[in-house]
Amino acid sequence: MIDERGVSYYGIAYPDRAILDFKEMAGHGCNAVLLAVSEFDWWFWHDNIVDLIKTAKNVGLKPYVDLWGWGKTLAGEPPSLFLMRSLEGRQRGASGKPYAAMCLNSDAFRDHLKTNIETMIIDTELEGLFWDEPHYANWHDPDWACTCPICQNLYREEVGGDIPSELTGKVIRFREDRAVGFLRELSVKVKQVDKSVDVITCLLPTKNPLIGITDWERIAAIPEIDVLGTDPYYFHTEMNREEGLRFFREQGQHCISLAKKYNKRSQLWLMAFKVPKGREGELLEAAEIAAELGTDSLFAWPYRGAEGSYMASADPGKVWANIGDAYRRHSV
Repeated sequence: MIDERGVSYYGIAYPDRAILDFKEMAGHGCNAVLLAVSEFDWWFWHDNIVDLIKTAKNVGLKPYVDLWGWGKTLAGEPPSLFLMRSLEGRQRGASGKPYAAMCLNSDAFRDHLKTNIETMIIDTELEGLFWDEPHYANWHDPDWACTCPICQNLYREEVGGDIPSELTGKVIRFREDRAVGFLRELSVKVKQVDKSVDVITCLLPTKNPLIGITDWERIAAIPEIDVLGTDPYYFHTEMNREEGLRFFREQGQHCISLAKKYNKRSQLWLMAFKVPKGREGELLEAAEIAAELGTDSLFAWPYRGAEGSYMASADPGKVWANIGDAYRRHSV
């Protein structure tokens, strides 16, 4: 049995429409939902987001909120209002080139996040906040970030000298220290507002230092974090079935072991978007692995296999049906 089973959900802002989807989720074995809320959503649809969370809870789904794409430092496709309005505090690569992401060391950006975290907790009935794949900009490219003036000053104070153009060991440690501190600060804010609200962190399963955080134990050790998660997605890679499921198992085991070591709950994610035709059955197999490993929570991104979006699976209906089969199987 897997205690918690859910999907991410976005794109519908009317509670009387969303309730139909929430009931469908419950019928598929879900008992939780992650509402992916962008900065625009929270600003433009504030009252409806409040009601969406209440509606999900009334249906029997535990409602969590993902700060979806906020500052483009937390993962997600939506544009960031704060980034659009800010000419200062953007991340810069080693080349000096600015990137479309807020520097996580920007006090203005941190204050923006903390202010909205507090408002969101006070205004809604959410039961948890989700830090989605925190990362530095441009982490797929050698032109690593961040070397903005904020980071330069912090580096001089904490390490000494200017940030070099090479990604040295000292730079890697500095970047990770600051990223861990960023998550700690946000997590502390949540608990200051309401200790009962869960803090969930989902880390990207990579050892590439460009990402920023590769030592997951440092995140697991943060007292204010309740759930340690990861998303071992692989359909977008060249991994075949055997390689992909092995990757899922290895990353899942690493996450669950650390969660147990630090008395946290664990969460694994299934890739339910861009699933190639004929590979939908691997979702069932991955769910079996997750149950075998003993995860506390299993989620899929997103609802209905991303039907109709640019992230759509080849056969969204089959993906969603298999998610339902897996969840119902592991609900008892």
